Amino acid sequence: MKGLDRLAEQHIREHQVRQLKFDEIEAREHAERLRSLAAQAEILADWRQKSINQAGPMGVLDIVAQDLESFVELFEHAPRCELPAMSLELRRPVQVS
Repeated sequence: MKGLDRLAEQHIREHQVRQLKFDEIEAREHAERLRSLAAQAEILADWRQKSINQAGPMGVLDIVAQDLESFVELFEHAPRCELPAMSLELRRPVQVS
């Protein structure tokens, strides 16, 4: 029985070593992907800033319009918040002059 126990322990250790190596490789690849994405984002930000600087006032307006469009799209897809209806007694009177 000791031979089977020893063999089982050996297989467990080998599996743990393989799993550790796999985890290290996966972590390294993940870090490389993050660095690559960060570099791409930096290139895109630089390109956007250069095009704004070269375009002048109309470029600035175009960028503001793009940002506004992004906000509107985000707002359109946001979940709705249903507020409870207030009774007329709880509302404050509003005076229009």
